Amino acid sequence: MLRNYFKIAWRNMMKDRQFTLLNMLGLTAGLACTLLIWLWVNDEISVDKFFANDDRIYQLMEHRKVPGQSPVSDESSGMLGEVLKARMPEIEYAAALAPHEWFQKFTLSANEKDIKAYGQYAGKDYFNIFSFKLLAGDKDSILGDKRSIAISDELANRLFGTTQGLLGKAIRFQHERDFFVSGVFEEPNLHSSQQFDFVLSFEYMKDAYPWVKSWNNTGPHNFVLLKKGTNISDFNKRIAGIVTENTSDTTRTAFAMPFADSYLANTFSHGSRVGGKMEYVRLFSLIALFILSIACINFMNLSTAKASKRMKEVGIKKVVGASRAQLIIQFITESIILCFMALLIAILVAWVFLPAFNQITGKEIQLNFDLHNVFVLFGIALITGLLSGSYPAFYLSGFKPVSILKGKFQSSLAEVFSRKGLVIFQFALSAILIISVIVVNEQIQFIQKTKPGYDKDNILRFYAEGKITTSEGTFVEDLKRIPNVVNASYTWHAMVGRNYGDYALSWPGKNPNESDYVEGFGVGYDFIETMGMQMAEGRAFSRAFADTAHPTIILNQAAIQMMNLKIPVGQTITYADQPRQIIGIVKDFHFESLHEPVKPAFMILETGGSPWDKMMVRIKAENQGETIAAIQRLYQSYNPGFPFDYNFLDESYQKQYLTETRISILSKIFAVLAILISCLGLFGLAAFTAQRRQKEMAVRKVVGASVSDVVFMLSKDFLRLILISMLISFPLSWWAMNEWLQGFAYRIHLSALIFGVAALSVILITLLTISYQSVRAALANPVKSLGAE
Repeated sequence: MLRNYFKIAWRNMMKDRQFTLLNMLGLTAGLACTLLIWLWVNDEISVDKFFANDDRIYQLMEHRKVPGQSPVSDESSGMLGEVLKARMPEIEYAAALAPHEWFQKFTLSANEKDIKAYGQYAGKDYFNIFSFKLLAGDKDSILGDKRSIAISDELANRLFGTTQGLLGKAIRFQHERDFFVSGVFEEPNLHSSQQFDFVLSFEYMKDAYPWVKSWNNTGPHNFVLLKKGTNISDFNKRIAGIVTENTSDTTRTAFAMPFADSYLANTFSHGSRVGGKMEYVRLFSLIALFILSIACINFMNLSTAKASKRMKEVGIKKVVGASRAQLIIQFITESIILCFMALLIAILVAWVFLPAFNQITGKEIQLNFDLHNVFVLFGIALITGLLSGSYPAFYLSGFKPVSILKGKFQSSLAEVFSRKGLVIFQFALSAILIISVIVVNEQIQFIQKTKPGYDKDNILRFYAEGKITTSEGTFVEDLKRIPNVVNASYTWHAMVGRNYGDYALSWPGKNPNESDYVEGFGVGYDFIETMGMQMAEGRAFSRAFADTAHPTIILNQAAIQMMNLKIPVGQTITYADQPRQIIGIVKDFHFESLHEPVKPAFMILETGGSPWDKMMVRIKAENQGETIAAIQRLYQSYNPGFPFDYNFLDESYQKQYLTETRISILSKIFAVLAILISCLGLFGLAAFTAQRRQKEMAVRKVVGASVSDVVFMLSKDFLRLILISMLISFPLSWWAMNEWLQGFAYRIHLSALIFGVAALSVILITLLTISYQSVRAALANPVKSLGAE
């Protein structure tokens, strides 16, 4: 029996090749998109889920009380984890981490090689918490010594040409001190949110940077591995007051959250997670569902539209004894066979386009046919076949054989309404995608065009290290003598993201019970001029005023508003228990992305000496290669043996919106495909409608109807459905996009023009799709149509 079902299904598909081709194209495109999106979603939800004890790894966070909001921070005191481990029996291991994002690429030297690499500082239990594979060394002692260094296998090969026999080998760090290899680990895979080349002991960091030992300072990340069976709610209640106990600060409350969830859900509002990358996982899962639904609707519509061609088949089968259940199985079998054929082609299409897809998404996804993937693909095709074939199967199998064989069958009202409803639903989804693409693209354009409050273009950024850290003033003056260097200065801030801040500011009228975070910029002379910032009041730091002789400070407008200072310039405030005179107010500038409002910030004049100093050099747009080469020569004259590593500030600025940019590109691609799939169905429906009404059109032409009259007659019904779909989709689109835009502190306005452009696009697409069939039917010779009677 099953063999017979397959044989009949195959014959029917070959009999009506146009129907089969249209459905095959629609289902193939839908399944290929779904497959690519599923691969991306599966890759995203796999991040940080590969650790041996990922369900017991928690990150220690802080709720912070700030007037008008309740932010959550992943930064805390460097002492938090180890103190809690000593007090809380639920903690098996604890480790603080200073992530590599804090630092420049460090210079490591061995075997007469100087190599730049990313490094981080971690507590001694780090490799007990995170099960990175060790090729050499003991996870219990790998970071136990202050002079220990654990390196990746990739870095080992670059430095020593091997991963074997390296324990105890010396590596020169920043040409200043030696560390000794205590372990070699396998380079973190792409499913790890922590990417680094080497690890130094956090105990060494305590000596190098004593501030990490202060409970009043935050910055390090803290992780714990909890024992099995730990009740996290009770645990959080018990650790909530630990910061207050050690600082008397009542505005900071500690709590633990699952580390495995932090990659996807990393946006917080009022102390609760509200988004992050999970929003985009849900978005693209929804887009995949939309596209697959549109493809299924195509199949349903085309199947029911051509029902007249299969009425006699159904009638005869019922007369000779076929049950309705057998007919349903027959039609669903056809649908499933078509879906599996489309799946095979979709896999080939996805494989061809996967490299381009990886380039857009920044991933290295591979299409592997392991048991899990095969099962998922089989399930997607089976469910698609069942969904797309279910309605046509129940509809076609419900024909009454007597009416069919007497030729008295007429389309039911339910059939017409269901088919029209599916078209409306289909184009409503397409309209939602079009509007979403327009809004996302407009927001990205708005972000790129919005000035951050400084001139980010043509700023060369590199790190001060070696001899430069003790002679930055001289180095800056030498930089300025290079042709095409416009200006230069240094800072401890990278200008992109929160780098360094403090709660150590106080001012007249400040509430002593409130803790206010202010972003800090230690800068050199000419920093404000180099960055192209504007002063709102007062002046910038100047050698003419001998600002190094007495403590001064510059605030931004947001800081003045927070402090509620009426006449700020000339007033004295306190930073780190040192009185400082406010000499100027710089206009607000964005050091975070436009997702966030401008935060309070201060600038103090630094004389250099910090190993975190960043050099900011503004160069002319022309002859940049020659200018950079000259800067490199100067750099290496100060720092022999240090590789010169630089980037442009605007590149780092744009990276803040890399996710949104990728979403914009992918949304455009998937929206176009969704519209094309919808148009395939509309094209088929227009063909069947023209075929069904060919005699009516012939009569109309005989009695004087023009070609344009016939074209309008065939088009108006479809246009009416499209207009209804827009009435449904526009309010839904407005709500969805308005919610998405709330994630940006600075955003576009949802104007009527956006919806007008979307409406015009859908109407034009519809007219172009059905015009061929409409014009073809209108130009047909009425004599041939009527002669068929």
